[in-house]
Amino acid sequence: MARTLLLTAAILILTAYADTTLIRDSSTLDGTWTVRNANGSIEADAVVPGGIYTDLRTAGILSQDIYYRFNDIEYRWVSRDDWTYSTNFQVAPELIQKQQIFLVFHGVDTVASVYLNDEHIGDCDNMFVRYSFPIKSVIQSGENHLEVRFQSAITAAQARSEEQAKNYVVPPDCVPKEYRGECHANFLRKMQASFSWDWGPAFPSAGLWKSVVLEAFDTAVIRDVTTNIQQMEDHWLIDVNVFLESGEEVSEVSGKFEVILQLDTQPMTVTKEATLTPDQSGDLKATVQIEVPKEEVELWWPNEFGAQKLYNLSVTFQDSSEQEVSQTSLKVGFRTIELVQDPVEEGTGLTFYVKVNDVPIFSKGSNWIPSHVLPEKSADPVTIHHLLSSSKKAHMNMLRVWGGGLYESDLFYQLADEMGILIWQDFMFACALYPTNEEFLQSVTTEVKQQVRRLQHHPSLAIWAGNNENEGALRDNWYGTSGSNYSIYKADYIKLYVDTIRTAVQAEDDRPFVVSSPSNGLETEKEGYIADNPGSSLYGDIHYYNYLGIGWQPSTYPKTRFASEYGFQSLPSFKTLSAVSEPSDWSLASDFSDHRQHHPGGNSEMQIEMLQSLPVPADITSPEEYQTFIYFSQIYQAMAIKTETENYRRWRSTLLSDGQGLTMGALYWQLNDIWQAPSWASIELGGKWKILHYFACNFFAPVLVSPFVTDSGNLEVHLISDLLQDMETLLTISVYKWDSLTPVYEVSSNHTLRSASAGKEVDLYLSDFLHTAGCEDDVLQSCFLYFTLSAQDGQVISPNNFVFPSSLGNLVNFKRANIVVDTVTPGAEANEFEVDIKTDGVALFVLLETDNIEGHFSDNGFIMVTPTRRIQFNAKQSISSDQLKQAITIVSLADFQ
Repeated sequence: MARTLLLTAAILILTAYADTTLIRDSSTLDGTWTVRNANGSIEADAVVPGGIYTDLRTAGILSQDIYYRFNDIEYRWVSRDDWTYSTNFQVAPELIQKQQIFLVFHGVDTVASVYLNDEHIGDCDNMFVRYSFPIKSVIQSGENHLEVRFQSAITAAQARSEEQAKNYVVPPDCVPKEYRGECHANFLRKMQASFSWDWGPAFPSAGLWKSVVLEAFDTAVIRDVTTNIQQMEDHWLIDVNVFLESGEEVSEVSGKFEVILQLDTQPMTVTKEATLTPDQSGDLKATVQIEVPKEEVELWWPNEFGAQKLYNLSVTFQDSSEQEVSQTSLKVGFRTIELVQDPVEEGTGLTFYVKVNDVPIFSKGSNWIPSHVLPEKSADPVTIHHLLSSSKKAHMNMLRVWGGGLYESDLFYQLADEMGILIWQDFMFACALYPTNEEFLQSVTTEVKQQVRRLQHHPSLAIWAGNNENEGALRDNWYGTSGSNYSIYKADYIKLYVDTIRTAVQAEDDRPFVVSSPSNGLETEKEGYIADNPGSSLYGDIHYYNYLGIGWQPSTYPKTRFASEYGFQSLPSFKTLSAVSEPSDWSLASDFSDHRQHHPGGNSEMQIEMLQSLPVPADITSPEEYQTFIYFSQIYQAMAIKTETENYRRWRSTLLSDGQGLTMGALYWQLNDIWQAPSWASIELGGKWKILHYFACNFFAPVLVSPFVTDSGNLEVHLISDLLQDMETLLTISVYKWDSLTPVYEVSSNHTLRSASAGKEVDLYLSDFLHTAGCEDDVLQSCFLYFTLSAQDGQVISPNNFVFPSSLGNLVNFKRANIVVDTVTPGAEANEFEVDIKTDGVALFVLLETDNIEGHFSDNGFIMVTPTRRIQFNAKQSISSDQLKQAITIVSLADFQ
């Protein structure tokens, strides 16, 4: 398809990818292209930015949703073929007169050769790198023909693995068979999870997943801007680093730089004239300093610690001829950030926590995976906004961008800035060893440099991490590397993550950097970067999974410094699963259920977990009980992660004599789903909240009353606070029998809620307390406890909490409650509703669902101990109160007895 580029040097143009304006010739080549396969049997319109699966689906060549039933296998042929994207475009004569003409690819997935007018102009093999190809000698006035010829990622990975094996093998050879994926993803700088994972399918796509831009200029263009913001005694000092791009043959560039910081009172403007020559890295770099009086700016704070004040910073470069201007703008925040790793006062170990503006932060949140398996769909603004706003609603202040996915879109980090969500940013290496040949390391160096420069200015960015779990994989011999070649693999590990990635990061940024996650932080470095026990609870962060322990018992979990991964599986809702399946699939024994479960033994583990604590029907795996299994799996997951998270939060202020404790981070695995399948996620593909996410809104609350029963039978009640001031409170403990909404016993006591701490306020023997309360002989089975914390003025300041003294499979006089929607009335905002429900008995894990109405409730999966309860519903569409009332269905635990 031809297009005409009518460009003149006097036109102000907005580039398609960066927030950069340029008085020069520039035009996007985004839009409709053509794509064909290797033998020419398939040809279709394509869209850039995009990808081959999206294009073939749009063209009707793929007739079904790629996620429908077994289409990850049925459509694998797409990934095995080679594909060529092509377009024709017209160029005006004025453009050809420019001294520098570049074709800029902002995202190529992944192995491709680029041809302009049948001349080879460059190769690509890293989807995380921006490629700029000089084309002045190739481009012509009038029509031009551009082709990007992609090699199958599967084929390319296999070939590189075979070449490496001539020297020594770099494992793993392939993913576990249960993943139903492809092999050797570690040989490509491509989204590792696109070859499959234990929560996602294999769709190793190909395509131009970000914009393609044609640029023409005489001097130079701003390519990146970074900001180093330091707090001085009475001012903030900003080093604004401006990186220009010009032709390789250019020996110097002269011009004027202008930096404007837009303050609330007035703009601050600094100008600098400079002549730049390429430095040792080949960069044309200018640094402009700004001194900002402290009283002129507000601090940026994480969510619920203060405001997220941002300031616009614009940077302009004008060449010495004053004929060309390149301008970019970004937003910055003023804050300090530290990763504190100090010796503990008793026992062995180092602390591990984030400090922002000199305030220690208990990091609360989750782990982020790509929001779609196709990279071009992972930047969908609606999806990103929903997931991040859902995180904020759950009181999260940190998300870890996991290292097997993508460096996320600019919008993702912009929203994190605005919402106060700190980002722990892994580099994209996960669960594998990697090659360290010269070409691979050079590609990684470019990747790290570009990504750090792109992301560095965001105040939300807190920590860089070199990889996901690769230190542990090497130390714990995941891939049989402990033999004679261990020294080679260790040397490769250090060469990649320390000598290459860390060096590249520290050349660009001064943020905290950890070599791996999990790791022992500074202790790992002291031990030569491969610690004896990378999962130690006394240092750094841990990833902790235990599917055989009692998930609802706190003693199952460690007393660690920082839990950056932990979790349990559940199934997504029936509504979500049924959209990609047919009735014959709706059984745990079906081929579909087996196919979607990529975690080895996952369905059996969920069943075993349920049996620990829930009244599981004998035929739970039968087709008739499929929806029961879904519901029970979500209950177990929510309760287990609630138990584990509260355990970590309770240990923030306590240090045992052996050094355990002082936990300052809880990031559960995982926030979001990549397809409709069993996973650890709290939010399903499509945005529906599981019970877990509703629970997260409670267990991450800034103030929390947190009770539990010890292994010795004592009831402990802890008060947890993220607040920065003390508060006087009233704690009420209510004892209920299972057959009554009226408590049989209540006791209240006054307590001081200490700022930024967690402490034990009640410790008593539970059986004696329940006897005193009037429970029968089977006190642990006949009663449960409910906890309320309020301020002295009576205002409830914590989510209510509860303790079940025994397994829910052994309760006395627990009966099915009749729960109905009483009224639904419009709320204060558009598409917001007040929903009043009624019950005639105690109801556990009350789950409200809406048929074909998208949205979420203010609470769900809750315990009901009062005759009425009002909750809110926020709809994503315009509906009436009557429509919502008719759509709501309600289930609770006793419905399945």
